[in-house]
This record gives sequence, structure tokens and C-alpha cells, in this order.
Amino acid sequence: MGEQLSIEHRIMQAEHRWPGLQFKRKDRHEASAPCPFCPLADDDGFLIFDDGGYWCRQCGVQGWIDDDKPRTLTKEEQLERRLKEIERRQQEHEERLTRLEKMARCTDHLRYHNALTEEALEYWFGEGVIEQSIEKYLLGWCARCPTDRQHRASYTIPIVNHGRLENIRHRLAGTDSDKYRPHMAGLGLQLFNADFLDDELREIIIVEGEKKSIILSQSGFPNVGITGKRAFRREWLQRFDNLATVYVALDPDASASAHKLAAMFGGRGRVVEMPTKIDDAIVRYGASSFDIEGFLRMARPVQ
Repeated sequence: MGEQLSIEHRIMQAEHRWPGLQFKRKDRHEASAPCPFCPLADDDGFLIFDDGGYWCRQCGVQGWIDDDKPRTLTKEEQLERRLKEIERRQQEHEERLTRLEKMARCTDHLRYHNALTEEALEYWFGEGVIEQSIEKYLLGWCARCPTDRQHRASYTIPIVNHGRLENIRHRLAGTDSDKYRPHMAGLGLQLFNADFLDDELREIIIVEGEKKSIILSQSGFPNVGITGKRAFRREWLQRFDNLATVYVALDPDASASAHKLAAMFGGRGRVVEMPTKIDDAIVRYGASSFDIEGFLRMARPVQ
């Protein structure tokens, strides 16, 4: 007990022990899921750690993943865990602040924007991004992607909120993958187009991905983008407090995640169900703003 292994290894152990649970990695040392012991468990109240332990913030059950039966840790073990947790979180917080400051001083996104070639511009145009958006969002082209061991080229989308660079997202050129990689690791999750939340709006749309957010903005819809279907942080909820309706328009294969996210908004969340990704609906299939409005009107509220 207490041997430190990778959190990915602990996730595999926990999902084998509690079939049906899907753990979400929170950081290098812990992951979360609904508690298998709670009758009314929230999405991430049950924590597992890289030392093999587990703990539920709701019902208080604690123990070790390898144990056949749950047990309550001794007071000494609980105190030791809490102290280690406080120390670790403080250290990670300080490290993250240092990286954020370094990222804020970074000017690579400007260099990538100025390096746009005719071929790179054609790529962005082909994705449905108009010239004004390329300039507004400082979209770019990187000849040697720093996130790739082979240093292949990449297309870049900087995440800038309140004029501050929070990260740069790289999509490798010439590959089938549509995944974006962070320019600097360890910065946590970010909202894209988050400046919309400063406007006096009554409703907003949450989409999955920066490019979708750009395409939707071009069609006149205020929105924010998250970097994955489970990439919404609970501490962001207060930024949506003044909104009457929050539409969640994730990809068609992310229905379960969309419903969980919409439920976080306490009756204000609505799930937008579409037959295809929202940017494909606009760019490939010619959906108009009127068509998108229709999908929003049909969105189902989630309590």
C-alpha cells in the first residue's frame, strides 16, 4: 500500500475493480469519478490517488484500490494524506503560476501568424475560417512544431483572454488527426473566446474545440470553446451566473458528457442535439444562422 505509480496505472486498476466507472484524470496525481458507494454521487466526488488510495468527498469512505474491502484510514494516515495533499497542491499551484507568467510573455503566436504561407491560408479558408477571423484570432502556421518529436509543421490557434496569452494550440499538418496539442504543458484547462462572458448576454453556447468556436462566432453566435468533451472546470460556473440559458453543443458522440455539463447549470443548461459537428453543419452542409437557431430552439433543458 502507498506505492506511488502513474495515475494512468491507478485508473486502470480502479476501473477493473469498479466496472462501469470511468475515471477522469485531474492532474498527475489524482483522478475522479462518481462514488461507487454513494446513492447520490456527483461526477467527481470520488478520488483515487497515485499512491493507490481512494477517498469520497461526500460519504467519506476511504481505502486502498488493492484492498478487497473498503476500510477507514487511521487518523494518522488521514492527517498524513491531508498534509501531503495540501503541500502538493501548493507546489503545483506555484509551478502553474510560473508557467502562466512565462506563457503570458511568449510571442510565438505572433511569429506563427506572421509566418502564414499561401498554403496555410488556403488550409484555414478550407476549414471555413474567413480572413477577418484569421486576423482577429491571430491564426498561424508553425514550420517546426515544438510539440512534435518529428518537428512536423502545424497550424496554430492562440488562446488569448483579456489580451493575455494563455496557451497556443497546435494541429499537426498532413495528418489525419484533428487533435490539438498545447504549446506548453501543465497550464491546466482554458476557455476559448471567454471574453464573450464579459458582455451583457442572456445566453451563450458551449462548443467542443477552438475552431468550432471561431466558425460559430462568424455566424453571429456568442460562444465559448472547451478543449474536450470533459474539459470544463467547475470553478468556471460562476462566470456564467448572469446568463439565463447555456446551450451545450458538443459533438454527436459526446451526448453523455453534454448532459452532465448542462446539468451543472441548475436548470439553465440545454443540450443541443445535431446530426453532425456544428462547424461541419455550417461549413460542409451550408447550415444558415436560421438553421442553427432552429437547433437551439429544439434544445432540451437538463435539470
